[in-house]
Amino acid sequence: MSKGKYRMSEPELRSVEMLQSVVNGIPSMEIIILTNECIKVRVKGESQRWYQVESEFQEIGPSESEWILAVTAGRWKQDVITSNQYSVNLCLHPKNQRLPIGDRVVSMVLALFNDIQTGLEIPLLAQFLICQREMLKNIVIFQETMIVTNDMMGEDDWPDEDTYEEEEDEEEREMYHAFERGEIAVSTDEMSDLQQAWEEEIHDLIGTQIGEVEIDVEKKQKEEQDLIDFWDLMTDKLHDQ
Repeated sequence: MSKGKYRMSEPELRSVEMLQSVVNGIPSMEIIILTNECIKVRVKGESQRWYQVESEFQEIGPSESEWILAVTAGRWKQDVITSNQYSVNLCLHPKNQRLPIGDRVVSMVLALFNDIQTGLEIPLLAQFLICQREMLKNIVIFQETMIVTNDMMGEDDWPDEDTYEEEEDEEEREMYHAFERGEIAVSTDEMSDLQQAWEEEIHDLIGTQIGEVEIDVEKKQKEEQDLIDFWDLMTDKLHDQ
């Protein structure tokens, strides 16, 4: 591990050693960068999506500093490597921010490695899992409360309201701004109902996806076994001759 201005503490060094051990034990994980000030790990989830977890040590004030953690995701490995238009940011953070940085990265990469199961507990990850690659082209960030698209990145870049062709577009945009200003409130019960409905929908979608994956695996295993049986039969015939 190369050295920079920042020197890791003993607990941080032990946590990084644990991170190396975990990554080395899982073929679909790899450490891209590992220094005193930057950690970058790439992982392929069970859903076949790709993720890149990057953490950098930053000074945020005269006497304050912290490790900043970011997650980039994509359908293809190349999307994550190049951070192209099909890669997105996932607003995910470990529950315990006080743990040494290696522990936090480990918890994140393991959660993303088991992304199908994790998606049942974290709706924003489930949203990413069900998105087709072309859909990701206009998405920038998956947040807990909403999805941020390219069209929403700069209010100054939005066209004037009188340029919209359909009245529904104007109403939807005005509702969005009103929500931002706090003029529209959603009750706790309504949020709970929406959350429950969303979780049930995601559970069904991911359950279907898991079923399709299992069918594909069973089909592949059957084909492999049929091929093995065929060659065993051919070998027996050759021995008989």
